[in-house]
Amino acid sequence: MRLLSSTTALSALAGVALASSSPSVVTDAGTLNGGKCSGGQDAVFYKGVPFAEPPVGELRFEPPQAYSGQYPDGSLNATSSAPACIQFGSSTVPPGTKSEDCLYLDIWTPSTATPDSHLPVKVWIFGGSDTEGGTSYPLYDGCNLAEHGAVVVALNYRLGPLGFLTLESAGIQGNQGIQDLILAFEWVKQNIDAFGGDPDKVLAFGQSAGATDLYAIATLPQAPSLFKGAIIESIALPQLTATSAAQKLGASFANTLGCSPNDKSCLQSASASDIQNAFSSDPYTGAEDGYDIRVTTSQTPRYWPIVDGTVIKENPLDRGSQVPAVFGYNQQEGTLDAISAYNSPTTIASLTAANYTSFLKTNFGSAAQSIAKYYPLSAYEAAVAELGLTAGAGVFEAIAHVLTDVHFKCPTYRSAVATAQNGNGVNQGWVYEFTHNNTCSWLDTLVPIADDLSFLGAAHTAEIPFVFANLDFDYTGEGVNYTCKSTDAERALSEEMISLWTAMAETGNPFTEAIAWPEFSITASGANTPGMVFGNSSTPGTIDFSVCKLWAQVSAMLDGDGNSTAPSPSGSSIVAPSATASPTSAVPFEGGAVSVSARGSIVASLFAVVAAILT
Repeated sequence: MRLLSSTTALSALAGVALASSSPSVVTDAGTLNGGKCSGGQDAVFYKGVPFAEPPVGELRFEPPQAYSGQYPDGSLNATSSAPACIQFGSSTVPPGTKSEDCLYLDIWTPSTATPDSHLPVKVWIFGGSDTEGGTSYPLYDGCNLAEHGAVVVALNYRLGPLGFLTLESAGIQGNQGIQDLILAFEWVKQNIDAFGGDPDKVLAFGQSAGATDLYAIATLPQAPSLFKGAIIESIALPQLTATSAAQKLGASFANTLGCSPNDKSCLQSASASDIQNAFSSDPYTGAEDGYDIRVTTSQTPRYWPIVDGTVIKENPLDRGSQVPAVFGYNQQEGTLDAISAYNSPTTIASLTAANYTSFLKTNFGSAAQSIAKYYPLSAYEAAVAELGLTAGAGVFEAIAHVLTDVHFKCPTYRSAVATAQNGNGVNQGWVYEFTHNNTCSWLDTLVPIADDLSFLGAAHTAEIPFVFANLDFDYTGEGVNYTCKSTDAERALSEEMISLWTAMAETGNPFTEAIAWPEFSITASGANTPGMVFGNSSTPGTIDFSVCKLWAQVSAMLDGDGNSTAPSPSGSSIVAPSATASPTSAVPFEGGAVSVSARGSIVASLFAVVAAILT
């Protein structure tokens, strides 16, 4: 699925340097000359700030080395972002050039900030499957957020095989991207006071793969020295890639590149374009065929963090976060995944019960039958029939619901449970569900359906405009001419969310005078878990995680089988863990079928808009 194109700009969000009276900050490496935000905000920025030596040549695939140089002639023009890291995807690709020399960060701060301001600091880790993305992606612009009295920092890190290749035979440990992020956090702690930030009030927040990377870092012993708290938005599978799968992937990648698996010099001397080509043509990663959607597990060959025994010594689910942490997900995360797989109205209309069965069996093996009972296709087909749609739309809706739960909702719960049980005395956690239907198209590919976004619901990435206060959109270029301003109610919701994120930075607790966020607790069934619901406003309440008992056991089977697509548990019926026990302990699963009703969901407008989204 194509998201923001490299030539599309959110002009209301972009920071542009003014020629005169440029802001400046003095650091140990010299003076940074920044720019002023152009959207009327009283905020400034410093972009393209190096925190590591360029990871090129003999430093490719190696742990990052801290930047130790001095800026040329004592100063650095910090008015534009550095090149994004080499990309291995096509969705959330930032504009501009790409380079291996990419370990830089961007900073936004109120113009009145001084080293004595002691402002809260919000450090952002972008998502993109650890294969794409960058700090210059327009939706992550920090001008509006800095206007709320915080210092905002966005971090670049290496992606794909350059950031996550593991190959013991070549002396390549892996987790390069994780180490990039750790080094960047260390830079922030050492330098952010010069920008007006308080190094003891640092919040780390990340989304999707960025949330998974953040969670892995939050479970490390040094996490409390890096940041005060973490907000983990739409975590994408908390389990990391199994070492055995990562080693096989590394060897296959080397062979595809034309290198011996023990020849590091060959791997380090290959061109960036050859590395990109090897990534896309590696037969071990496998192409998704026909109607099969791969549900990734720890056994799936992918460029992802691993437990390497050095950087990440333990499974994050065995440790939990070592700092206070918020975990949250969006109500209809799986919508965009399903659209990406079934990429035309004709394809969706032709989906049948056999396709649904194939999807479940391919991914969940003998657990498929129990999953089908909880997500009964007949209920989805009945719901879409009431809307005048074909049974194929029901298949689509069922698969999207499964993807939401297995990839996002239940990983959120598992991470919160692990933190509550194993958080090394921290035992502080909070959860949320984002349910708001956005008024404006926050991605340019949603512009064709701007008049009816309700069918998408709270899809993947939908919360990002709210936590960045980027709620006005102006898309131009490539035949797109779209302007939209969010409602007053949405601005109020954004203000509430930002205030809670700020409180987390300042105190390690997401509480304000106006909003009391109930602390996470493990309940008997998971059905009445205390949390926050971000709908039309911020509402303390409960979230139903009862289905996660089912998915915890399915996940345990997938991880233990050694086969990413065909688990082989013993017995014919699924069992699930007690919500008060270890996430992989087994007791009978007693949950009933999911409730499905005819509603204004994705299927209501599906056939009219899916082609427009994907073109």
